[in-house]
Amino acid sequence: MISECQMHIASFGQTPEGQVIQIFTLEIPGVIKASIMTLGATLTELHVPDRFGKMEDVVLGFDSLEGYLQDAYQQEYCYLGATIGRVAGRTNGNRFEIEGRLYQLPENQGDVHLHGGVSGWDRKLWVGKPFQSENEIGVDFSLFSPNGEEGYPGNIHVSVRYAVNLEGELKISYEATTDHATIINPTNHSYFNLSGDHSETIFDHELTIPAEHYLPIDGSCFPLEELKNVSGSPFDFRKSRKIGVALAENHPQLKNGNGIDHAFKLNTSNPEIILYHPKSGRRMTCITTAPAVQVYTSNHFKGTYPGKSNSYYKQHAAICLETQGFPNAANRPDFPTIRLNPNETFESQTIFKFTIQ
Repeated sequence: MISECQMHIASFGQTPEGQVIQIFTLEIPGVIKASIMTLGATLTELHVPDRFGKMEDVVLGFDSLEGYLQDAYQQEYCYLGATIGRVAGRTNGNRFEIEGRLYQLPENQGDVHLHGGVSGWDRKLWVGKPFQSENEIGVDFSLFSPNGEEGYPGNIHVSVRYAVNLEGELKISYEATTDHATIINPTNHSYFNLSGDHSETIFDHELTIPAEHYLPIDGSCFPLEELKNVSGSPFDFRKSRKIGVALAENHPQLKNGNGIDHAFKLNTSNPEIILYHPKSGRRMTCITTAPAVQVYTSNHFKGTYPGKSNSYYKQHAAICLETQGFPNAANRPDFPTIRLNPNETFESQTIFKFTIQ
């Protein structure tokens, strides 16, 4: 049993509708501290040590519930730390077909159905249940998504488990079942800045992605048809590379996304993504069972509203590593399927391991 662990459960406030939002804080002193709220099963804080043992928060967010509820944030669909579902990313044409029936998805960002729609899992009130085992402490969040919600078929029961351990790992695990054939492709949308200073950019962070191919996008960030080799492009992170150097390249794909907003096909024999901040010494290794990662360099932040500690998040203030199935996989039989059938269980896990280098 982890004797050093601490768990706190508190109220984080109420929604305008009177819903009480709980926040669960999981802490192993000096190793890792994570806070997750029931609104959106959202990771609101993640504290890890630098090379001098200083604990700092390495994810973007807000100090209070009001920040997550403000109109400016809600309208921009930034998804800070939220659980995304039913389907992450964009589905071309905002539609897909299952068993001969065409399903049309509602638009929520311009003419795009993004990250599950107008009222995706990021805006739902989840039920949290804490647990403690021999090796970790955590919270199981559960949600029921009814048939037809945001245009998707099937009644879905989904759970997301957040857990921390003495090895400095944050584990996020997903399980889901359905009573009708449907599609599911969840992810977590945390924004990482390992410096602990949210007023800074991630230009000095070094990134390694074990991927030989990425998926290009059009000017609306919809995925194109053909995977491209990363060789000779800003998307070649097979060897550790500063993010600022990659973003400074003159490449049409960077213009389409205003930075990196692309899916990478992960090398299944070594699916370890590494983010490193030389000044602090913090190193984050991301290990996942998912076939792809959507890398997003917070391209559309404008510094229009204050985040934690009154920091105004600027463009490229953080990076998202959204481990998931491929975007538009519902319409691409050549991609790993995101279809879920009755009597099946969807399972996926991503581990963020923090060490010092």
